[in-house]
Amino acid sequence: MLAPRLLEGLKVLVVEDNLLLAEVTKLLLEDSGCQVVGPAGWLQRGLELAEQESLDGAILDINLHGEMSFPIAEVLSTRGVPFVFVTGYEGRSIVPMAYRSAPRLDKPVADERLIEVLVATFTGKPVNSDPQADMVLSAGHAAGERSLRAGKGAARGTRIRR
Repeated sequence: MLAPRLLEGLKVLVVEDNLLLAEVTKLLLEDSGCQVVGPAGWLQRGLELAEQESLDGAILDINLHGEMSFPIAEVLSTRGVPFVFVTGYEGRSIVPMAYRSAPRLDKPVADERLIEVLVATFTGKPVNSDPQADMVLSAGHAAGERSLRAGKGAARGTRIRR
């Protein structure tokens, strides 16, 4: 169970084209004390919200119905708004050099890990994360990928990349 209200009072943009995942993320953030902007499932809507709203942070899926979210990342960077990529893409080559220092989590993401990374990114507070737990999560993610390729379902895990 998550510690309550770790992101209390923060206004966070969610950009995610998977409706179910967007709603689950929204509920998780609200339970952690956030005011959620969006979710936006399309590039144009994400751009509008990134330009118009006062934000403390953002969560960006990279691929939005075939369009990349990097224009949103550009707007956020220009405005000084921190963001985290949450994506199903493997490898860093898809991310332009200008954004490779942004935190990146691979889907599927454990709720606790997502909140830890958001707290660290949006508030600057240190993440109380166990490196061995990250290794276990990474191993679980890799096992899940192997299971998916073998048609055996998915394991729940995540990796963070900076």
